[in-house]
Amino acid sequence: MRPTAEPRRPVGRPPRTTLDDILDAAVGLFGARGIRGTSIAAVADRVGLTDAGLLHHFPTKNALIAAVLERATTRQQDQLASLIEPGGLTAISALGGWGSVVEADPDLTAFSIVLSTEGLLEDSPFHDWEQRRYHSIHKLGVALINDGIANGEIRPDIDPDQEARAMVAFLDGIRLQWFYTDKTLPLADTIQQYFDQIVERLAAD
Repeated sequence: MRPTAEPRRPVGRPPRTTLDDILDAAVGLFGARGIRGTSIAAVADRVGLTDAGLLHHFPTKNALIAAVLERATTRQQDQLASLIEPGGLTAISALGGWGSVVEADPDLTAFSIVLSTEGLLEDSPFHDWEQRRYHSIHKLGVALINDGIANGEIRPDIDPDQEARAMVAFLDGIRLQWFYTDKTLPLADTIQQYFDQIVERLAAD
């Protein structure tokens, strides 16, 4: 009786785990389990590395978190830049497309929600980052409205500060609703309708 042949091993090296693979895994786990509830071991297991293998790329959990935040910030800034480039009322109208951007990356959206929640605590390592995020978005809204008033697109009686606060409140709130409806809320359509209504209300006669 001939012995059973052993399965052939694949030729060559196994696929290499990239930094993007690790960051993608971290974002997914942070969004599902929370940042405090996700260990280095869990991220390593998700990408098929040992703890030591992951720590070779990111020596601490805080270093991994910092890399995730940096990449998320860069992506969001790049996505926003293409929408707001025209400035004024045209840019505010274009922000209606932000919902499609958010829906396209649900893991990053869930991570952002978890981050904003954990950042509420003053002793959280994300507290300052979340404060800067809020002030940055609010400042952007004020600048776009002021720009529209200056070029005659937006009514001069509009309060830029109040309108910007309302925009931030809506965008943060609608993400929470999307999250708590198990991501079934039509985020893209809802955000588009909201900004269409803003444009109609702000536009100068």
